[in-house]
Amino acid sequence: MKHCTRLLALLFFCGIALPVTAQFRTEKRTADKEFELHAYNLAIQSYRRALAYRNDDLETLSRLGDAYRMLNQLDTARMFYERAINDRRVTPETLLAYAHTLKALGEYEQAQPLYLAYAREAEATVGNHYARSCDFAVLQRNESAGFTVRPVNVNSPAADFGPTVPRSGQLVFNSSRIDEDFSGVAVNRPYVSVVEDGGALSAPVPVVFRYRVENGNVGPVSYSPDGTQVVFSRNNFTPGTRMIPEAGITLSLMVADVNEAGAWTNVRPLPFNGNDFNTGFGSFGSDGTTIYFASDRPGGWGGYDLYRVKKLGDDWEVAPENLGPTVNTQGHEITPYFDGSSLFFSSNWHQGLGAYDVFRAGMENGRPGTLFHLGGAVNSSRDDMGFIYDPASGQGYVVSNRTGDATQEDIYAVQLELISPAVSAAEAASPSAISTGVPEGVVSNTPVPYGRVRGYVSDIQTGRPVTDAAVKVTSRRDASVTNMRTDAEGAYYLAVEPNNVYDVQVEATGYEPMSFPVTTTAAADPDLFGNILLLPAQSVAVADPVAPPATEVQPEESQAEPAPQTYGESPSLVAPPSGFAIQVASVASAPDLTAFDKLASLGRVYAVEADGRYKVRVGTFADREQAVAAASQVKDLGYAGSFVVTETQVAAVLAAPAPTVTTTDAPFRVQLGAFGKPENFDRQRATALGTLASMQKGDLTVFYIDGLTSLTQAESVQRRALAAGFTGAYVLQLVDGSYVKP
Repeated sequence: MKHCTRLLALLFFCGIALPVTAQFRTEKRTADKEFELHAYNLAIQSYRRALAYRNDDLETLSRLGDAYRMLNQLDTARMFYERAINDRRVTPETLLAYAHTLKALGEYEQAQPLYLAYAREAEATVGNHYARSCDFAVLQRNESAGFTVRPVNVNSPAADFGPTVPRSGQLVFNSSRIDEDFSGVAVNRPYVSVVEDGGALSAPVPVVFRYRVENGNVGPVSYSPDGTQVVFSRNNFTPGTRMIPEAGITLSLMVADVNEAGAWTNVRPLPFNGNDFNTGFGSFGSDGTTIYFASDRPGGWGGYDLYRVKKLGDDWEVAPENLGPTVNTQGHEITPYFDGSSLFFSSNWHQGLGAYDVFRAGMENGRPGTLFHLGGAVNSSRDDMGFIYDPASGQGYVVSNRTGDATQEDIYAVQLELISPAVSAAEAASPSAISTGVPEGVVSNTPVPYGRVRGYVSDIQTGRPVTDAAVKVTSRRDASVTNMRTDAEGAYYLAVEPNNVYDVQVEATGYEPMSFPVTTTAAADPDLFGNILLLPAQSVAVADPVAPPATEVQPEESQAEPAPQTYGESPSLVAPPSGFAIQVASVASAPDLTAFDKLASLGRVYAVEADGRYKVRVGTFADREQAVAAASQVKDLGYAGSFVVTETQVAAVLAAPAPTVTTTDAPFRVQLGAFGKPENFDRQRATALGTLASMQKGDLTVFYIDGLTSLTQAESVQRRALAAGFTGAYVLQLVDGSYVKP
């Protein structure tokens, strides 16, 4: 009887368990098919039903985390990943996905150990790379790179993405919003808004393009610079799902002509599409004859790569050009945009803050060169992509789902905060203000800690060390940033890599800011960064007590900046204009001004007779700020006792002959900087701005962009130069044979 009871109990248990197991398997099979079709919302419902029958199934927990991650519901994804990793059988792939989730939530310290665990258990290259990216994110997340962002006023609860500017004053973008003509099927399509005063956008209206896509959507789109053509992606984006390759997007590229009414005609596929791979995120280059796009076609570096094609007559090249390993990686690179000098794109591999970050690559000889991360304003820990930018205005747009869990994509307006450099700051920013010595009162040749280099910061007038100065050093190789402050001796220490270029920025209370590049070599030089000489803000050079300056009078007219000069004639009598000058000597008899030839690059050399002596001066300058900046260079040339005076002399004075000015016929140019060590000047970065030229100015080499025909063009180049890191860039205009500030 006892055996019968046990047998009945066993049969009863099996009768219940077998149907439960069958139901679990049925729900899970359904969920797996939905997941493979990237129907993540449906898959989540099926996986949750399966989990009700077996709440500790490892694969189901992991798949739920994956599905929620593709919907940008990261907090929920985290919950299921946490349950999955409690199972000792958890796969490395789940560890990696969980680490990506934590990084996208900005929890870098928690993500890093998981990346390292993945490196140990699966792929060391991948795991260690992402572990290092967590260190990068901690350092970079508060660096704005000069940008500010704000959400535009036309964002909706649905996805808004793909901004493009068909013509000045308009913005076209894609949206999944539901309008009055909603057909019951969720789609995304292009809309257009007018940019109103203050940057606000008018209420968007659908773009009427008279083209219908079966089983897909139109967008993102990009108009050619002249507005006569449009390239667009056919996409399968699903509302609520992230628009990234991992989410299973499918793309192909189309091109169409645009008539005067704005309608699209002659719509046709581009010849480099394929059936076995994706091609999308196309955008026109600034010349209108190049299309940049992303594709996962075979033969790339891995995942989606960036490509470009040229126009051939009325058609386009069949074989695209891969843009190479500077930008392309084993991860995904998408949404390229070329503004004429820089290539912007998004990547999930290059070291960034989170999922997809925006990067800028300077173009060198037509190919992507140095890579820059766009900082923690444009980028967030989530997906940031679709960046477009106008270097002339410093304005652009970026797409992001940064604002919270389950947030769909929104569009953000981007503004580069430009700082107009003062003349003194521009001059101080050149490496001529870098000394190889040490600050006054500091013992030279003190040892430098092993593996480090040292730099000093001191006052250019007193030579004394500047303490607590903020020093920021950025590597151009990987955009990593080191921040530090000077000690009581004005010193700072850091580790650098050989054969690299570092951008150094120095700021201290009461001084003009300064920035300059330093190029490292394979040779160990512990004092490579030298002694940075800071110019006091709004400072006045101390006058020689033996020869006090004349009474101060404000000048009435600006003076031309010195241009390339030659002297070969005898001195003459001239009347210098009023303004400010630099007195370099006081002698009893009429001086031989040819002895001061090395000053001629800074201004005209002349002598004024006063109090029975001849005062040798250089000038004149339009204002005291210009004179103070030039005075620092005079002292560097060996005239330590020089000082600034106000020139009121109106009688004829002894002067060197007027210089022969060598100029081009271009009415405008943009000066980038004056360098005592021209080998430190980044010529490749400068050539992307236009026609690069240079001239010698004493011991300095002055670099400038020449051949500019209008003030608007020059100001545009100046903005681009500032954005590219030439912080002392300013505009010069040709007036009466000399270049002056307009």
